[in-house]
Amino acid sequence: MKTVLALLCLIPAATSKLIVPQWISDGMILQMNRQYGARSFLNGISDAGSKVTITAGSTKYIVDADPVDGKWEVMINPSSSHASINIAITNTAGDKINVNGATFGDVLFCSGQSNMVFPMENVLNATEELATLANFQQFRFFQTALNYSSTPLDVLEGGACTAGICNSWVDAQTAGAKNYTYLKNFSAMCYLTARELTRLRTIDAGTPVGLVQSAYGGTRVEAWMPESAFDSCPQYKNLVPARKDQNAAMALYNAMINPFKTMSVRATIWYQGEANADEKIAGVDQTAYYACMYQAMIASWRDKKGMGDFAWITQQLPPSVVSGTPMSQQLETGRIQIRLAEAETVPHTDGLTDISGMSVGLDMGGRSAWGVDHPPNKNEMSRRMALSLYHVAFGVQGRFTAAPVGSLKGYNSYWTGPVFKSATQTADGVVISVDEGSGFGMSLKDVEGLNVNGSSAGCTLCCAKMPPFEVFVNGNWSTIPASSVTTATDVITLKVQGTVSQVRYAWSDFVECVLYNNDSLPLGPFLANLTSSPSTEIAPVGVKEQPIQSPPLGFNSWNFYHCNIDENTVKKVIDAMVANGMKDAGYQYVNIDDCWQVGRTSNGTIIPDPVRFPSGMKHLADYAHSKGMKFGVYTARKQFTCQGRPGSYEMEVIDADTYCDWGIDYVKIDQCGGKDYKNVSSSWMKFHSRFEACYQNTGRYIVQSVESCGDPNTCGQWVPNMANLWRTGGDVQANWESVMHNAAVNNAMQTIAKPGHFNDADMLEVGDVGLSYDEEVSHFSIWAIMSSAMLAGTDLVNPSNETLAILTNKEVIAVNQDLGLNNVIQGKMVNSTKIGNDQLQVWGKHMSNGDVAVLLVNNGAAAHTITASWEELGIPSGKAMKVRDLWTHTDLSPATNSYSRANIKSHACAFVLLSPQ
Repeated sequence: MKTVLALLCLIPAATSKLIVPQWISDGMILQMNRQYGARSFLNGISDAGSKVTITAGSTKYIVDADPVDGKWEVMINPSSSHASINIAITNTAGDKINVNGATFGDVLFCSGQSNMVFPMENVLNATEELATLANFQQFRFFQTALNYSSTPLDVLEGGACTAGICNSWVDAQTAGAKNYTYLKNFSAMCYLTARELTRLRTIDAGTPVGLVQSAYGGTRVEAWMPESAFDSCPQYKNLVPARKDQNAAMALYNAMINPFKTMSVRATIWYQGEANADEKIAGVDQTAYYACMYQAMIASWRDKKGMGDFAWITQQLPPSVVSGTPMSQQLETGRIQIRLAEAETVPHTDGLTDISGMSVGLDMGGRSAWGVDHPPNKNEMSRRMALSLYHVAFGVQGRFTAAPVGSLKGYNSYWTGPVFKSATQTADGVVISVDEGSGFGMSLKDVEGLNVNGSSAGCTLCCAKMPPFEVFVNGNWSTIPASSVTTATDVITLKVQGTVSQVRYAWSDFVECVLYNNDSLPLGPFLANLTSSPSTEIAPVGVKEQPIQSPPLGFNSWNFYHCNIDENTVKKVIDAMVANGMKDAGYQYVNIDDCWQVGRTSNGTIIPDPVRFPSGMKHLADYAHSKGMKFGVYTARKQFTCQGRPGSYEMEVIDADTYCDWGIDYVKIDQCGGKDYKNVSSSWMKFHSRFEACYQNTGRYIVQSVESCGDPNTCGQWVPNMANLWRTGGDVQANWESVMHNAAVNNAMQTIAKPGHFNDADMLEVGDVGLSYDEEVSHFSIWAIMSSAMLAGTDLVNPSNETLAILTNKEVIAVNQDLGLNNVIQGKMVNSTKIGNDQLQVWGKHMSNGDVAVLLVNNGAAAHTITASWEELGIPSGKAMKVRDLWTHTDLSPATNSYSRANIKSHACAFVLLSPQ
């Protein structure tokens, strides 16, 4: 079936006000949640204030369009199936859009300037490469029409595209038709990277892949930035060159990126920088300028999508000149400066960008049909990009094997070339260390450019005349002869006399000599100061903390970020909670969920993901503590976590001790897959014992959260003795039915809760797409009266005013934190009445000071009056009680014998505090 849908089919007739962006169309790929993916979202515009119903397969979602601009958004539940589904979108007025043949898979977003536009017909061995499409029929393509705009667009508009079918999904059959007419004109970097990534995957190799090309030749980075991004570079904001049309600041973001802002993706691959290199800004450090602008652009794209830090891979600029070009000319091309700026995006300690990678291209020079600034070997550049992408997006470490497919031979390779780590001076000279594993079999090799037909253009200066290493000695740069460069595994030694302050490598546009590892992958350019040995000073032990008595208040990363979490995001969340009033309201814990760990050392110590947490977990714990906050991590009692990362099975002692050494304050212990103990308490007891030892030795109290216990008569008899909190139900989703289900399950466990030990109804969904405002208020109120842990699971860096007002309601939080009369900390449902199909609930909690918190919840479709009697609340008959509304923060008329609230809307609530007069 051909999955091509023209623009006219996507934007309904003028009388209809139901509009969706063109990527929501027949044959679309929705980003799946498997293997560290992300939730998918759909969005559009309808009549202001109208209800929009989205039916995706067998699941129905109902959302309200914004009362002012009519915009709406819905989060689609995760799917582990690649089966085709149909989606129907309707509104109150009866307008309807049908999307047929959608499926869940991976979305690869490909952007940049002309080298990203560079078509398949111009790559090396184009005929053979085009023919490989026959083995990748699960691919679907989307080429964005060229356009620019001075204001953000919600849908794609006009323009042209090289493939001939613009702004629509195209299946592999159509892409290969008529002698590959479509694919010939599609981005080579996009297709070849997706192809090589698919070959590397050992799980779900047949996953459908959506390839989105949204690139425009000859464009500067500033054109791809939203307006808000420039605020991250205040020192350069007023220096941005004034340009017109497609190179005007924000013009391409507005027209070619903003319409995709809710499209969830696996990763973005980026190839740009030539235009910035070619046109310098007088008096400005080009490396610092581009590094700031580019990283601000990455951060803003991620923020606008609202799905966390999805993977981002950069193609580092290859040469723009031929071998032998005079050095005076090479130093003016700007490539050296842009390459160094691009390298800043690779994760490193205290860096600004994480979950990112880079394909080094300094040896990829050559002349194509498009000229010397468009080298033809996109084949190898894409292979390197795929290696980096597999490592970054999927958390796979070490060596990868690409399966043979059709005419494509298999190969085995480390995921990167040597990665610079540090440089120090010793008696032997300058010793350069590279990341462990990346520097096996290193050696210098000559670099030969390519001709248009792919033949070698030869090497003019080569390693003999232009070796790549230089050192700064006595105020001058000196080149180190190739004969004075020796290598061992992960170590490079430069024989040099004198005191060296700096070292640099590959300081030219066309690099004639490159250091490769055994997999023919190059070391990227760098400029570094020499460092001294790191300090081994151990931080002193702090004052002994008190064990918690009230439920934890804080944040958990999973509901909003899933696996797209990294150290910079965690720092932003910490800073936001300090600044936005959450810390002041009592929130302390900032906890990361799954996907932070990738393996173990030879002695069993858990290893944080180096592309997500390059500075390490102790660094984050120290950062949290410096802000007066606490920091938590996640593990699983079984062999693997839920995302296939290393679990703690039979490693509890070393993990607990490691967490103690890092200064961790909270550990969530999930169940998940692989080997397990016959007795589920075995793992929990080991952790509990070591956490107790940590407390005695360091004074740091580690909160232990476990999963799960849902029966008060079995596990409920002993779990409070070994954990601070335990999940009672499944994962809560951002829909009303899920919230109420988890509330009911948690309520059934009420009798076993006590100060310091709590039933956990799961994280909060307040602020996430899927719940109405009334539902969020009810959700927060129920969790509060149950004294469940309240861990926000939404975007706290950019929360709405409504979300923040709910989360920081101190009067409601006080109910949650109160230890309860006679230490009965958890409130309970005291009455449930059915009127037709509608359920009306009354919840109560006796506070430690004698007050009574009362929550009335309308779990029905129509508005109702709900009454709570003194009898069911356990208040003496005839006793007059003052009434305080905890949401309006007002005192109401006193009540005797009962309290009623009229006209409580569907899924809304009333939450009051009764106090004796």
